[in-house]
Amino acid sequence: MARYLHRDGHLEASLPELQAKLIHTMRSQPGDWGDPTATLQVRCIELHSYAVGGGLTTPGHRDNGSVLTMSILLSHPRDVRGGEFVTYMEGLPIVHTPSRGGGLLIHSEKLHNVAVVSHGLRHSLVIELWAQVRNTRSRFA
Repeated sequence: MARYLHRDGHLEASLPELQAKLIHTMRSQPGDWGDPTATLQVRCIELHSYAVGGGLTTPGHRDNGSVLTMSILLSHPRDVRGGEFVTYMEGLPIVHTPSRGGGLLIHSEKLHNVAVVSHGLRHSLVIELWAQVRNTRSRFA
């Protein structure tokens, strides 16, 4: 299940300092994140929740149209089994197991998945930035 926190500027209105800090953190990380002169705006800010049996297992999943994606684990790892964030390098899976509050910043076009949850409830905050105008509607609008 996904809740769209960017819709109508909800997160920005509720917790403006938090949103600003998260966006700044994404933009300021060292690395090759594409054109440094591109102005990146919020495409979506989503709260993802996966119960037992849930995950993002779509083969070849990527966040088409976005530039940067950050996923922050909100659940405590001791409360969840499964639900690992997986990226791929040369076709091989790389499993990421951040601590609570830890995150992963990737190029949005990089293949990624979330493994099926076998115990507990996995919550994460996902932010995508893109090179278009700030989105305050549905992710797909």
